[in-house]
Amino acid sequence: MTQMKGYCSFASMTDFSIHPATIEDARAINSLIQITVRETNSADYSADVIELICSNFSSEKVILKMQMRDVFVCYGDNQCVGTVSIEGDKLHSLFVKPGFQRQGIGTRLVRHLEQFAAGKGLAQLQLSSSITALPFYQNLDYLPIRFEERKDGSTHLMIKELT
Repeated sequence: MTQMKGYCSFASMTDFSIHPATIEDARAINSLIQITVRETNSADYSADVIELICSNFSSEKVILKMQMRDVFVCYGDNQCVGTVSIEGDKLHSLFVKPGFQRQGIGTRLVRHLEQFAAGKGLAQLQLSSSITALPFYQNLDYLPIRFEERKDGSTHLMIKELT
């Protein structure tokens, strides 16, 4: 693995693994989300909103979310570098650690979740995209439905038909 300009570059996409999260992953997921939200989303959201988002992802709250959702984690370079979850037909909480972004990990996590959802018989997925992630999801063929004003960070409701 090489590192340049703050980005990690995997020798190949097989250098990381995606698997269902366990309680033992909760602290790593919490840390990943805290860092990612503070570094990646701060250009699009106020400091108050950033803190509100982060407060929704304490280790304890991550464990509670695991009881309601199917949560997946991605490990690479001996650390948790990404996570995504699904509840019903809604994709939730896609985060990729800064320094590992723009390396295909987010796309791989979304594709993994889409296959998981299709395997459960779902015909479509919905998500609420942060302002920051809107272009990412559009590149993965998610279509914006409407803008949602929210106290914990405005989002774009999006949808994709699964094939």
